[in-house]
Amino acid sequence: MAKRSRQMSLREAFGGVQMERLMRMLKGLTACVALVSAFALTTLTTYANTSVSIKLAVDNGFYLFATNPNTNQLVLVGQGYDFNAVFNFNFITVPYSYIYLMARDDGVAALFTAKTVFDNGAETVITGVSSSTWFDWEVNTIYKLQSAFSADPNAVLNWGGDWHAPAVGNLANSIAGQFPVYGNFTDGERFIWAPPGGGSQICFEGYTGAGTALFRLRVLPEPASMLALGAGLAGLAVLRRRKK
Repeated sequence: MAKRSRQMSLREAFGGVQMERLMRMLKGLTACVALVSAFALTTLTTYANTSVSIKLAVDNGFYLFATNPNTNQLVLVGQGYDFNAVFNFNFITVPYSYIYLMARDDGVAALFTAKTVFDNGAETVITGVSSSTWFDWEVNTIYKLQSAFSADPNAVLNWGGDWHAPAVGNLANSIAGQFPVYGNFTDGERFIWAPPGGGSQICFEGYTGAGTALFRLRVLPEPASMLALGAGLAGLAVLRRRKK
């Protein structure tokens, strides 16, 4: 009987040692997965850029800025100075960065309207229409003089102020009878401007006056970046739990 008890004790001890080794191996494997996931997060979010297609109109002129993926610097990607025209731009930029639009109004009325498409339809942002899946256009709290209008990216970076929701006016195609080019906006795009707005004649609550506004829109991450983000966050959470 004693011999049988000793044999059972040895088996239990041996089983405990094997279980301990197995647990150590699993912990090591978990740490490796976490590190690989964290690496995926930093690598894919760095190199998977986002394509942008934007259709816009501004009264009166604008400069459009985005981050160059090759230099990681803010650069000018488009410009225009014609109220009675619709402009289209296509470019590649960095996920989670910002697209900026500096708009100048020369008086009487002011507006900015746009349809922005990320990654060939992965997400679409319409001015003046709230999105439940992505960020909307914002406008800076500082409304500057017309002389602040500049194609220099540093003017954007040093603008100051904070960001809030813009004032929203009428549907962009509501003036297509007088200005036919605005009939190109068929997806519910509305006019936006710095509060109180671009004038009662296009259904804003007020008119901010002639000057320069700065708008921004957050860039959607490319789908591979979103997968990497999820994997990376999961991996980092495992590492943190294991460290505790």
